[in-house]
Amino acid sequence: MMCNHPLISVLLPVYNVEGYLAQCLDSLLVQSEDDFEIVAINDGSTDGSRGILADYASMDGRIRIIDQQNQGLAAARNTGVDHARGDYIAFVDSDDYVSPDYLSTMLSSLRDYDLDLSICGRQIDDGGVLRPYVRPKFSNRVLTVKESLRALNSYQSFDMSMCGKLFKAELFSGIRFPVSKNSEDQFVCYRILMKAKRTYYQDTPLYTYRHRAGSISRGSTVNTFPIEASHEQLDTFSRELPELVYAAETSCFFSQVSVFNAFALRSRSMPPNVVSCVESEPRTLLPSVLSNPDIPIKKKMQAIAFVFLRPIYKRLYLNQRGNHA
Repeated sequence: MMCNHPLISVLLPVYNVEGYLAQCLDSLLVQSEDDFEIVAINDGSTDGSRGILADYASMDGRIRIIDQQNQGLAAARNTGVDHARGDYIAFVDSDDYVSPDYLSTMLSSLRDYDLDLSICGRQIDDGGVLRPYVRPKFSNRVLTVKESLRALNSYQSFDMSMCGKLFKAELFSGIRFPVSKNSEDQFVCYRILMKAKRTYYQDTPLYTYRHRAGSISRGSTVNTFPIEASHEQLDTFSRELPELVYAAETSCFFSQVSVFNAFALRSRSMPPNVVSCVESEPRTLLPSVLSNPDIPIKKKMQAIAFVFLRPIYKRLYLNQRGNHA
């Protein structure tokens, strides 16, 4: 039954996921919390995804379909936010799936602790094999703005994905996802956290992220936008939260490492603008990484090897990934 003012709006961007969409929708429609709508944004799908959405919408009035020409994930997220009618907003990617208590657990925490943002843990579906994604730091307590931003940049807690989070809808006022850029969540998440005065993270894996070859994050093209997004965060912290510049510099460092890794894994040469960044910045950022109390020793050792032993680091990384250079 359609509700004009549901408690929660679940935003579901959809683009050519006919092989996974039914499982995603099935997992949402059996939620123990039933006061929600699904805003399905069909982003110009050319496969059978639109038909699957129509079939499900005909059976359950909580599903609303918004059709648009293909504009990418950021534009689809913006469309979803624009059409959301709930007091709270959750995001689910349409090739992923969630546990039956995904919404109810985060909602209970949000109410019990008077939160602006509630966050859960996740697990990885890697070709049908479920793998834990254990990041317990900063969990099971209410976080201030500064604590949540430290957690976000700690590589031991929740990350910058919009998924696995339940937001007060008002947090998105004045915030847009950057259209035509990948890593759109990395551009937005820290800005949301700066507005969320009370955040709670529990690392129970209620969200299942699916690894698949055709997804944006695992395609053949290297995504260099994490470097730009991390620089934007650093600029913002430098102006507004100078005491957390070390955390933003840590994020800049590891964003560059991840981009370097992606080029190495694909045996591709980095473009000149990326080369100049990755060759010059890490050494200046390294002191912040090493002094950051939230970064695990293993990540600090990785950082030292990346700066001082780059050829050895690359060889070890490729060997670990089963791709011998």
